[in-house]
Amino acid sequence: MIPSITSIEAASWETPLVLRGPFAETIPQAHRLGYPGIELHIKDSDALDHAALAACLQENGVQLTSIGTGPSYSQDQVFLTHPDASVRAEALRRMQGHIRLGAELGSVVIVGLMKGQRRDCGPEAPYDAYLDAGLEQCLAWAEAQGVILAFEVIDRFESDWLNTVEEGMALLDRFRSPSLTLHLDTFHMNIEEAELTQAILRAKGHIGHIHVADSDRWYPGHAHYDFPATFAALRQAGYQGAVALESFLYPDPETAARRSLERIAPLCTPDSPAGA
Repeated sequence: MIPSITSIEAASWETPLVLRGPFAETIPQAHRLGYPGIELHIKDSDALDHAALAACLQENGVQLTSIGTGPSYSQDQVFLTHPDASVRAEALRRMQGHIRLGAELGSVVIVGLMKGQRRDCGPEAPYDAYLDAGLEQCLAWAEAQGVILAFEVIDRFESDWLNTVEEGMALLDRFRSPSLTLHLDTFHMNIEEAELTQAILRAKGHIGHIHVADSDRWYPGHAHYDFPATFAALRQAGYQGAVALESFLYPDPETAARRSLERIAPLCTPDSPAGA
């Protein structure tokens, strides 16, 4: 497994993303902190200079593990199930750009709050029809370009549907696409899953991406989440991808990054002891 760290150009202090600033600065910062991977949270991939981004990643020896699409929802209220057709079209344009960038740089594309909330869509709008149409189009692009979409399972306090691994697996059964996987997050699972190991094993063969944060959403090692058990379950499930730190940046970004890596990096190695 590959340790990765989240980055966004600008966000509020309370947003659980660790590095802040232009990607030309946070990518070297990730390298300096010892992270081989980075997850960039992007509003519009088409607005980025793809060649410059690729060069910066290569120069620093950092892999783009994943693209977070959430800023479209949280900052612009652009999402796949918006009641306005023109906003849904803009959401699809952005997703197409993210998928294109993912294909170029070999990264997973996350679908989290970009899906929208039922409450945002309104009681009269056909939310499920909008979601099906949007996700089917995204999957067509992803399948054609060999990109994995990771649909995030989010706790009930942040999403008004698809809160558990069981519900996520039902979504995968509905679409049956080789490009559609589940994105699991230790913070969300700690709230929603009765038994964490069994939840992870339920998704065996269908896990596309992992976020880690402790039970209090600080860096791993700050509270009581059982990371050795989770990593053992991920290994048993055959997961070999990125493990991205998506936590609060408390007490400061560099401390959060360093302490997380101290806790997580040993668990990413195949021969890590169960109680590490």
